Amino acid sequence: MTTKQVYKTNDVFGVRSKLIASYIEREAVDQAFREALTDGNEVIVYGSSKQGKTSLILKNLPEKQYVKVECSPQTEPIDIYKSILRQLNIKFIESETSEHKYEHGGKVSAGFKIKIPFTGTTAGLDAELSDKSITGLSRKENFVEYNLELAQDISEILKLYGDDKFLILENFHYLTLEVQETLAYDLRVFQDQGIIFVILGIWREANRLVQFNGDLLDRITEIPVEPWTKSDFLKVIRKGAALLNVDFAEVEEDLIEGSFDSIGVVQEVCKYCCMSAGVAQTAGSPVRITKDHLQAAIDKKTSEYGVRHTRNFESFVDIARKTSNQSGKLSLAFPYYFIRLLLTTEFASIEQGLLRSTLLEEIRRMHHRPDDVRSGDLGAFLHNITQHQINKKIQPPFVDYDRGGKVMKIIDSSLYFFLRHCEREKILADLPDPFAEERPGPTTGELF
Repeated sequence: MTTKQVYKTNDVFGVRSKLIASYIEREAVDQAFREALTDGNEVIVYGSSKQGKTSLILKNLPEKQYVKVECSPQTEPIDIYKSILRQLNIKFIESETSEHKYEHGGKVSAGFKIKIPFTGTTAGLDAELSDKSITGLSRKENFVEYNLELAQDISEILKLYGDDKFLILENFHYLTLEVQETLAYDLRVFQDQGIIFVILGIWREANRLVQFNGDLLDRITEIPVEPWTKSDFLKVIRKGAALLNVDFAEVEEDLIEGSFDSIGVVQEVCKYCCMSAGVAQTAGSPVRITKDHLQAAIDKKTSEYGVRHTRNFESFVDIARKTSNQSGKLSLAFPYYFIRLLLTTEFASIEQGLLRSTLLEEIRRMHHRPDDVRSGDLGAFLHNITQHQINKKIQPPFVDYDRGGKVMKIIDSSLYFFLRHCEREKILADLPDPFAEERPGPTTGELF
């Protein structure tokens, strides 16, 4: 008789940095991703947060076949390229940060240049012979000098030493827009050389990088990880349930409906349903998940998500009431009114995305100085909304503006769940109003 394998609930359900046992393959995503790795284009995997981007990589790309760089708001292209070289065990010597003269007239200029030891494998390349310097250093080695600011130079190094590995950029959305644009131009060079980057980013519109560099059109393959269908969710729930010997039949419909198309929320609610039922690992006998277990899980996740989202809202609206040097007017406090709108708009409208025209109309309606709210000012705010969140250390960002469609979209998949289950009136009341003293009276007609 074969003993049934015992699984821990945390290894079956939930959001983790490793592949969980309830992962299911979706042909439109997994198969498309595997094919994309072979078509010679750069690969972009995108979607809302916690929708399966990292899991897609873990499932379909063995670790030995790639090197990964975790991006942050402080990351520059030079940091990415240095990390890649280090992970590939490519030895290099960084140039001096100040000018260094040599006996035979050569010098090293400050900048982002490196020298890689010249070996037989690099025959045919122009090599630089390092001479005895006036500092007394006496050694003679052959080096090839490369400029890490040039994608062409990086391509040459990777072609020689890169071992054809895929290069993964995780959390691409954390990079500043300037860095994203620089990398979009570099990708054009890498694609020509057959060097494949796999970029993971939180956004919901297609052709994000093409907006930075139109020459990438037809040179990248995009893999959206959304949408998840009801059938997908049922497969995940039932696969995990079979491994843990639990039955979700009584709550499947309500669980899926209340998760707002987020696999991350489904996974977390399933985990806490099991925990509420006392299932920390595969049960010895079948356990039925009830509506009480589901409600306990919803309450738990609402509380957990609430801590982060409430803090994000507070950080988002934290602005200084300064007078503009250009206009002489007080700040219009778009961040405050944007969150106010988010907390007072009918939920169905938020799910569909808010058009720029709708945002302008609604902010004017609730603003105490509506005549000062101009479309151009709102547009500037929306175009910089991702950078605003980065500046406020909101990670990952929870909203994004699609410039092409002129629509604001929530990109943190847990925010829908939180907005549905939280007390929005209470959160709004706790937000600091930068114009409380100027406001003539309470705003009416707000919808909750």
